[in-house]
Amino acid sequence: MMRLIIIALILGLFGPDDKKEGRKGNALMRQDLFEEAAAAYRQGLAGFNTAEPDAVHSGLINNLGAALFRQGDFEGALNAFDGAVALATSSDAAAASVYNSGGAAFRAEALEESLARYRQALLQNPGNEDARFNYEFVKRRLEEQQQNQDQQQQNQDQNQDQQDENQDQQDQNQDQQDENQDQQDQQQDQNQQQDQQQQPQNPEELSQEEAQRILEALENEEQQLLRQVQKMKTRPRRVEKDW
Repeated sequence: MMRLIIIALILGLFGPDDKKEGRKGNALMRQDLFEEAAAAYRQGLAGFNTAEPDAVHSGLINNLGAALFRQGDFEGALNAFDGAVALATSSDAAAASVYNSGGAAFRAEALEESLARYRQALLQNPGNEDARFNYEFVKRRLEEQQQNQDQQQQNQDQNQDQQDENQDQQDQNQDQQDENQDQQDQQQDQNQQQDQQQQPQNPEELSQEEAQRILEALENEEQQLLRQVQKMKTRPRRVEKDW
């Protein structure tokens, strides 16, 4: 776990002519009254109207960043520490604010930025063991994060491959089912054709008109036949003489 050195932020030291609000802010920080401390530092900063490097100005902004950090405003703290670096009059003061900014970036979940700031703090002050420790800590955290991302991506790829494989298998199964169904349908059609060929053909059913015509024709034939018979009965038979 990261050392609290990034939380135990470096507070600026004020000389005999330091403003009252700066000293008040430091006292409030020691009492963990961070919101009140931030208000005191802002009151002290109200007397500065220039952006020229100044040790007191830089210290007040650095301490304001510390108070904001303790309140959980990591973005605000990061901006304050950057402002303190710009106004610092010594490399040690600048290195302290850079170091603090590394902690603010880490808490803001900007790990790559945090690592870069700790590296800069080490370049400015190679003897800062806390900066070295935090640098290694953030570096390992980044590596773990990258490994987790790689593992997640690998798992996603494997899951996608498995889904694709399952889909391919389902498609193959569906194709096989369709082929089997086609074969069954074809066999059924063949069986129906064979049954139709083996069954005797039924005579075509006659319509009512056709049946009536046939019946009338039969009746006409029967009547003609009766008339012929009647004629034969009434015709006199020729008597041959018996000489």
